[in-house]
Amino acid sequence: MTLRPTWMMPMQCALAGDTKIETPEGALTVKSVAGKAVAVFTRDQDGRTRFRMIRDARKVADQQPVLKITMENGLSFRVGGAQLLYKRGMVEARADAIVVGDELEAAFHFPSGYRFRDDTRGDERESSGAWRVAGVEPGGAADLYSFAVHKTERVFLSAGVLAKADGGGERC
Repeated sequence: MTLRPTWMMPMQCALAGDTKIETPEGALTVKSVAGKAVAVFTRDQDGRTRFRMIRDARKVADQQPVLKITMENGLSFRVGGAQLLYKRGMVEARADAIVVGDELEAAFHFPSGYRFRDDTRGDERESSGAWRVAGVEPGGAADLYSFAVHKTERVFLSAGVLAKADGGGERC
């Protein structure tokens, strides 16, 4: 399957309604938290993971093209092309610029340099402290949702990666 060029991707910074985010109640779809006050798993400026409240969670667009990004852990999520994700080292990158092999900030992972046995591949590996992208492909169309996160403006997706939260759906 051929990816569309970056200039053809949607310009919105938003999550597909079926993308799950981490909350104290477990993984919830973004569309299920619209209009509600819900705590989400986030990372603060000091690198600590904690829960913070979302605000202004709402649908920002109907049925827009999205990307499906699959991680090495087998989990995937769908986002608008302009959605900002965090590469290893907290480097912001648009979803439509992410490629297979990129490493994204992880909620939980072995520390960088730790050697472990990969159960799926059966070999020993050294952790980079991040999740590698295993696939990027067009993900169909979806209603897009956006929200802000108190103090951090970041949210952990249930696929285990950190994304920028904006609240406006137009930019990050």
